[in-house]
Amino acid sequence: METPPSFTGSLEGGSFETFNQTASASGSISRFNYSFNIAHFLADSTPVTPLDLLPAGRKRINDSYENTTLSTKLGYDFTDNFGIDAVARYTNSELLFTSDDFSVFPSVPAADQSDQNVDQVFTRGSAHLSLFDGAFKNSAGLAYTYYRTEIQAPDTGFGLPPPNLNRGDRLKFNWLGTIALAQHYTLLLGVEDQNDRLLESPISAENANAAGFAELQTEIVHDLFAAASVRYDANERFGGKTTGRVAPAYIVRKIGTKLKASYGTGFKAPSLTQLFVSFPAFNFFANPDLKPEESEGYGIGFEQPLFDEHVRFGATYFHNEITNLILPNETFTTLVNIGQATSQGVEAFVSYSLTDCFEVRADYTFTDSTDNTTGLELLRRPKHRASLSANWRPFRRLSLSTTMVYVGSQVDGNRSFSITRLKTDPYFVANIAA
Repeated sequence: METPPSFTGSLEGGSFETFNQTASASGSISRFNYSFNIAHFLADSTPVTPLDLLPAGRKRINDSYENTTLSTKLGYDFTDNFGIDAVARYTNSELLFTSDDFSVFPSVPAADQSDQNVDQVFTRGSAHLSLFDGAFKNSAGLAYTYYRTEIQAPDTGFGLPPPNLNRGDRLKFNWLGTIALAQHYTLLLGVEDQNDRLLESPISAENANAAGFAELQTEIVHDLFAAASVRYDANERFGGKTTGRVAPAYIVRKIGTKLKASYGTGFKAPSLTQLFVSFPAFNFFANPDLKPEESEGYGIGFEQPLFDEHVRFGATYFHNEITNLILPNETFTTLVNIGQATSQGVEAFVSYSLTDCFEVRADYTFTDSTDNTTGLELLRRPKHRASLSANWRPFRRLSLSTTMVYVGSQVDGNRSFSITRLKTDPYFVANIAA
């Protein structure tokens, strides 16, 4: 099928000397499809540093951020059952920000700004094959990622420090097969092989992870559904680990209630950056002794529609036990493992759809996160989050929306972490769009 070329563009401007531009082109010719995109974002004067922290007589230098992103997606269908596609994205960004001068204690905002430059390249090629009239669908891909981050800290009276360089790449192969075993029985099978490298940052290091997984999706009996999965990771640095998840759901047809539950385990190895990349100019150092995070958790909840599904509400209770949780230490100078941490709480929502063109939704989350070793609340984990959003399309070509977000108080340190535990003020964010 041939689709004529389509072109889009947008311009946005706002406070803090913000300017955002995007452009795209897409279409298809016979079995070939294409998409090209470019985006540029600039916020050139953002007042981040609090004035009361500056030494007497010093003026604030506002932060500046600029991002340019180029991306493309190309695809070709050789037959109705076999096709290939390729995606690529390049991003370049620069951030000018005011860090702290650690030559004095407690530290104060530095007189000159730091300069962070980031280059990222993401590429992926994949092939898709459908066999046996769609009963066995296959997808295989090879992806390559490259990143380079250079941060130049300012001169704080001891000469200009050398720039901090973080450079690395990732090569990842994966295959996913979806098999329709019978009506209401679907089996997913997959394998992946990933190799991460840290390149002269200032040391070089590698880590590989191979994994295989399977998931069965089924209707056990009428209106009782379940998904069960298992995964095995063979990590070059941290050994093998088996994890899994089971998630049943039951629908009470007469009243439309959906009852759901889940139980699962998790495994996450520390990244090479966390293990080996230090930022001495910012008084932050890597920890090569970090251990992988492991977790075990469950959740139970419901969803209920009313009035022909114009109203829907629900709630879920969750509980997670995390071993060796990776977090900054109390002085924010390195990363450490917390022996045992617990995160538990409730997520709830209610939505109302007056028509297909108007919807209102409210969400609320209560989270209690605790370091079980010390009994203290974890840093930067607000107990209360809430949002209220509304979307209205008065006619086809016009869409109006607004979202209000509330984030409650949380435990954090001050800017230099000379005060390691204090309560932040809650805050609101309002977004309006047309």
